Amino acid sequence: MPDASTYFVTCQKCQKSFDALVAEWCDCIASERTVACPSCASCFCKVAANKAKFWSGAPQEMRERRQKESRQPAGERPNPPRAELTRPLVLLVDDEAIIQRVATRVLEGLGYGVLVAKNGEEGLELVQAYKPDLVLTDALMPKLDGREMARRIKENPETAHIKVVLMTALYTSAKHQHEAYKAFKVDDSVTKPLDVERLRAVLQKHLGAK
Repeated sequence: MPDASTYFVTCQKCQKSFDALVAEWCDCIASERTVACPSCASCFCKVAANKAKFWSGAPQEMRERRQKESRQPAGERPNPPRAELTRPLVLLVDDEAIIQRVATRVLEGLGYGVLVAKNGEEGLELVQAYKPDLVLTDALMPKLDGREMARRIKENPETAHIKVVLMTALYTSAKHQHEAYKAFKVDDSVTKPLDVERLRAVLQKHLGAK
């Protein structure tokens, strides 16, 4: 077991060693993140085996750091009035506080306006009230899941033009992706963990360069 005061790991990209206990969390949009390499900003999330190895070898102090980070509240904030909206406007729909917190920071850092909903029912209400340019939603949520929410958005003539991008760590097979496009009418589907560059590419694809 590593020394509890340090956890040295080797970056999978640049091969440099660093102490994960003092490194910054990565910006991956996922329930469980890893840390970013101080030299190249790469993390262990992109390859499942690397991520599993990172956490299997982690000392208790690193695991406690993860628990503390996951328990941090998303931070309730009122959605802004229409006059103060930044466009293009992205509605983020996810029931996990850590996803809300990380994705909001990343989206705003990319220059997009952000609204947040905790489930599909709340998401539908905000779609009607704000008419966002794109909905970025988790697939599995309480009350109303992201796929069914997408179908309802697309069946409503007033909101059918809004782009819907589904985030999922479960529905990743070709069968599920085909179902998402055909049955639920989503415009795109991305796999969690979703990093900044992948998110930027998806937003630029559907909303144009930012």
